[in-house]
Amino acid sequence: MERIAIRELRNQASRVVRRAHAGERLIITVDGVPAAEIGPVSPAGRAASLDELVATGGVVAPRLRTLPGLPKPVPAPSGRSSADVLAELRER
Repeated sequence: MERIAIRELRNQASRVVRRAHAGERLIITVDGVPAAEIGPVSPAGRAASLDELVATGGVVAPRLRTLPGLPKPVPAPSGRSSADVLAELRER
């Protein structure tokens, strides 16, 4: 995605808007720091796809492709199950 300084946007606004209308997305910078984005208008009611969000930096793609396994339960020091402890507490 191309970056354009705010000064360039001010001087060439109609050219930048035409580029956005043609489908290009541009980052507007102020003192070299990204401040805004200009691009084509999305059709009303259409949600952005995950690929579009990743491409525009809206979300970060996951690093892992599979979910990690569930941890193994740790036995209670008393040897009693948590279900037994809960049942006893509820009876009080």
